[in-house]
Amino acid sequence: MNIAYASDNNFVDVMCVSIMSFNDHNSDATIYVLDCGIEEHNKQKILELCSGKNTVLFVDAKKTLDKLDYNLNLDRGSIASYARLFIGSFLPAEVKKVLYLDSDTLVREPLNELYDSDLSPYVIGGIRDSFSALNKKVFGIKKGELLVNAGVLLIDLICWRQQRIEDRIYEVIKKHNKIFQGDQGVINTAFCGKAKELPLRYDVMTYLYDFSYDEMILYRKPDAYFGEEDVQKSVRNPAIVHFSSSFKSDRPWNFSVRCKHPFLDEWMYYYQVTGGKMGPGKKKDFKYNRFFLLLIGLLHAYIRPVKNLLF
Repeated sequence: MNIAYASDNNFVDVMCVSIMSFNDHNSDATIYVLDCGIEEHNKQKILELCSGKNTVLFVDAKKTLDKLDYNLNLDRGSIASYARLFIGSFLPAEVKKVLYLDSDTLVREPLNELYDSDLSPYVIGGIRDSFSALNKKVFGIKKGELLVNAGVLLIDLICWRQQRIEDRIYEVIKKHNKIFQGDQGVINTAFCGKAKELPLRYDVMTYLYDFSYDEMILYRKPDAYFGEEDVQKSVRNPAIVHFSSSFKSDRPWNFSVRCKHPFLDEWMYYYQVTGGKMGPGKKKDFKYNRFFLLLIGLLHAYIRPVKNLLF
């Protein structure tokens, strides 16, 4: 099994949580870390965490990303998030398949079944994200088609290289260098809905815990999303928890009273075991009502995509 992460030095402590949780449930894997400026002492820390369980190899991604002569939209992340776009070039030619995981994920079970998924005839597989039809239109994706979250991606590297996917990605970046949703927007534009859909439980995002199903529909107004029963099953028994950003709550490493995620304690256990640095925390909570949720939903589902379509 080949696994890939991407991180700069600022996000190493968070990435270590994901790596350690992966180690607890998976062995005999090769973990490729796309290095976007990780300091040597942190590399040694990662090597020690995986010693005797999984092999870790660092790949210099910073030089390639530094050469990107574009005014990229980093959305909520750093330039490191763009490293996954060039994974076919970064990884050795003999690596035929890879599972890319965002650093802010928590692995809760063996991932062999996910890794062994048949992607044919697709190049990538991902989990459906909850975006409106108008948001999809920004990426050229038709109503009802798949828009994936880029936090968990299964990639057939043979097809990736044969089809010269990175040439297509460069074209997208050159044409839309301030593309909506940053690197995730680039991926969905490049594949334009042509990706294999994978089960929701492999990328259960924060908003599914922050809101009831009805509230999520009101807020996100998703096109062709999972039914309530499918969502509840995945929320109760996630294989991979994705601590994605949410306006309602903070992420665990912000040490805020606003983080009330049901898997916070599990994440914090790994964070402390791996020697993560503790912060002072934020004390202010956030309250909202349905009217506010409706307004935010209008912004998310209609106003922002219209702005991107027009400008």
